[in-house]
Amino acid sequence: MRSNTLLVAALISFSAACTYGQAAPSFTENKQETREKETPSLERMVYIPNVSYTLISFDDIQIHNPLASLTIIRFNPAEQDRSFTASLSYSPQIMGDIRSDFPALHHTASAFITQKIRRHSILGAFLARTDKPIYGGLNTIMGFAGYSYNVIQGTHFSMTLGLNVIVMDIGVQLSNGISWILWPIPSMNLSWKYEWIDFSFTPAPALTIAPKSPFCLTARIGYPEYDISFWYRSFRNSNPSAELFGLGIGMKNDTNKTMSADGMSYGINYNALYGTIRLFSLVEISGGWTFNGKEGYSERSYEELIEYGGLSASEYGGNIGQGFFVSISARILF
Repeated sequence: MRSNTLLVAALISFSAACTYGQAAPSFTENKQETREKETPSLERMVYIPNVSYTLISFDDIQIHNPLASLTIIRFNPAEQDRSFTASLSYSPQIMGDIRSDFPALHHTASAFITQKIRRHSILGAFLARTDKPIYGGLNTIMGFAGYSYNVIQGTHFSMTLGLNVIVMDIGVQLSNGISWILWPIPSMNLSWKYEWIDFSFTPAPALTIAPKSPFCLTARIGYPEYDISFWYRSFRNSNPSAELFGLGIGMKNDTNKTMSADGMSYGINYNALYGTIRLFSLVEISGGWTFNGKEGYSERSYEELIEYGGLSASEYGGNIGQGFFVSISARILF
């Protein structure tokens, strides 16, 4: 069980870091398109502040989750294989009508950096999730550092191999009583890109069918979470990188979980049917019906949990029924 904890934590951290690292090209393309007449050799900085608010409501449980983040991208149009991305985020989570002995306010803070130089990538990340502001003990934080190399960089197929180090206290102690907190984890990212299909494994599978068409299907599959949606999109000058409007409908399984400094863990897992409206890739409004809601508490010690700051799917035994969720987010590029 302890090895499962470490593996899942590593995959979550590496997936998140890769997400921020791979965001740079798409923003770079959009920014470059608006400045085609500028000198292509000029290094540029893109700042992307983002704010969002999410409400998840069931009959007896409400979770309010505002978030603020800032992403900074440095790139040079003349050197597309070089970029630097940094991101900071903070989110308080306010939970209503949960058990009285469990904290109602939790904090999540994260930082990610990615430096790409040709086929080389250097990644770093920090994540804290606790009922204490930023730091609630070594068992509530996770540090990450990694290096990856793009071994295969073909027209349609790409493979990246890496070695990462997770800094995290999962309860493993040496004979002298000192906790062991350094965990080396290898990684492999795969990507297939064709005209009508885009598939990646980084490490959770993600699939897009007809990525350049106004009508497309997207799927992200993990365990137990998944998200499958069908989209209609309107483009400027038929350019898929310049989205003016998007309308999507989908179904997902989502988990919201947190952990207090004393080792207690709480989470909810639910299914949802939802719709999403996206404007200029800057404003997104999503909402829908939630059902099969379950909650779980754990008072066991941290090293016995099967996921960083949360519970395994089998531990969500309390039935909280059905409800709704609403999410609104907005960002600016400048």
